[in-house]
Amino acid sequence: MVLIALSLVIGIIISDGLFYENYEIPMWLDVATWGFCALVTFAAWAVWRKEFRKGLGRWLFPLLAFLFFAAIGFIRYASYARDMHEVWAKMERPPVNRGNPDEFDYVRWRWVQGVEDSTSLLSSVKSYALRLRSRLAEGLGAAEMDDQAAAIVVAATLGDRSQLSTATRDLYAAAGASHLLALSGLHLSIIVGFFIMLMNGPLIMSRWRPVLFIAVIVFIWGYAFVAGLPTSLVRAALMTTFFLCGSMARRNSGLLHWLTLTAVLMLLVRPVVLFDVGAQLSFAAVAGILILWTHWQQWAYTQWRLQIYRLERWHLVWPLRLVSVSLAAQIATLPLVMYYFHQIPLYAPLFNIVFIPLTTIMIYFALAIFLIALVPFCQPLLPLMGRVLSWIVGVQLSVMSFEVKLPGAVIKDFWSRKAEPQVVIYNNWRCPALHIIAGPSRSWLLMPEPDSMQTGMYYIASTFWRRRLTAEPQLLKDQKSVEIGDFQAVMIDGEVGASCEPVQVDVLWLTKGFKYKDIDSLMEMYSPWLLVLDSSLPQWQREMIRDKASREGWSVYDVSEEGALRLKYNW
Repeated sequence: MVLIALSLVIGIIISDGLFYENYEIPMWLDVATWGFCALVTFAAWAVWRKEFRKGLGRWLFPLLAFLFFAAIGFIRYASYARDMHEVWAKMERPPVNRGNPDEFDYVRWRWVQGVEDSTSLLSSVKSYALRLRSRLAEGLGAAEMDDQAAAIVVAATLGDRSQLSTATRDLYAAAGASHLLALSGLHLSIIVGFFIMLMNGPLIMSRWRPVLFIAVIVFIWGYAFVAGLPTSLVRAALMTTFFLCGSMARRNSGLLHWLTLTAVLMLLVRPVVLFDVGAQLSFAAVAGILILWTHWQQWAYTQWRLQIYRLERWHLVWPLRLVSVSLAAQIATLPLVMYYFHQIPLYAPLFNIVFIPLTTIMIYFALAIFLIALVPFCQPLLPLMGRVLSWIVGVQLSVMSFEVKLPGAVIKDFWSRKAEPQVVIYNNWRCPALHIIAGPSRSWLLMPEPDSMQTGMYYIASTFWRRRLTAEPQLLKDQKSVEIGDFQAVMIDGEVGASCEPVQVDVLWLTKGFKYKDIDSLMEMYSPWLLVLDSSLPQWQREMIRDKASREGWSVYDVSEEGALRLKYNW
């Protein structure tokens, strides 16, 4: 299974490098790849029949198996890429990135999410399940919970994180508790805990055992559909299904085997899942628990068996077990967390002693509210339960706020390179800005609406400035131009004046407020090295200005079409 999984991964990575941005995927590629698979299969059969027990077959057969599954991964991803390119080609507005420094790769995210066929049975079932999720979420409204607590509860139970504020997401990330908002095996084990307790009783050895297992599987997949089928929850549902089916068939394979089988099946069905961050973190965390924590547990029982038994008598082993499980998961996911999120929450394993029990109580209270909301004569209890649930969420948020204020709680941006000298015109139509960066500690910001900087530049400040700069940019108020060294930029956000001779400037930047009727006056007044059309300008104006300037021989850069402008410069 490990060999098959690695083969699929390598084939998918090669295919992604070739076809992610390549719209021309030849049809003969399918025939050639499947023909190669058939040839490899025939060779493997011959090796298995004649040479498997000899020295040659022992290394040749795994090599042929590797080539076969690598080719399968290659063609499965190529087929996915062909379908996605066809869908995007038919869109009036296909996904595009803004091109701002260090921004979220929206195009890649949409590529990984894919496009579902609205006419398929799976899509119909999923749509029905999502409507059911909305009805369940309405029960929290009847419970009179505050907006923040309700958004957290809906995210932790139903998988809908659309109502979470940016501040709440940042707090959970800094506390190392984002996994509490992303549905996974933890939430699945909490929600099906009742069934698990039943299976540990007399029913597990009775003739009703298969019926109970099937009921658990149906419930698990029903919940996965209601939650929107996030990849981390699909991984947990598949792995649990394999485990229960293996138990019914008396196949006691290890959990690591079921994890690898789950990865193989998900890659075969949807190869792009390899690039899903949630799936990567989910598989890494479970692998870390199964490998690291299992060895730690065996070592601890070998070294301190008597002490552990004494703690078990007083029910004090679970905190140590919870910390060690969290630590194993954090170690396994550490490279991914460092790469994607650029921070390490040091105290997360310790504080999971508080977070996970509170989340368990939160989920059970929320499920009770969902059920009570369906019973008319029990609905007067909803406000009281809503207040209790809001208090539980408030306690969890208070503990998180305390954690992130501890010394060294979060290590951030430990490998980020500081910003080099450059000029950036951001692709931010709500809040246009020209940023001149002389160094990490010296930069200037020219804006048509300086008062909107705090709100309009919040995202760019959090993703770029705080990582690459050591000081906030100096805001140039009441200015229409900036000159640093031999670089000069002029901003036009209104009427154009008059000049006897054209003024030589490096960048002439047109933002919202400029009118096309002033284009002739503009050309008489300025002679720029580069004319930049901001994304805040209407599309028809940008098209007319671009055509007019091109006829005059000016170099034109359209931020809306080409993304944020970044010019390297040395002062």
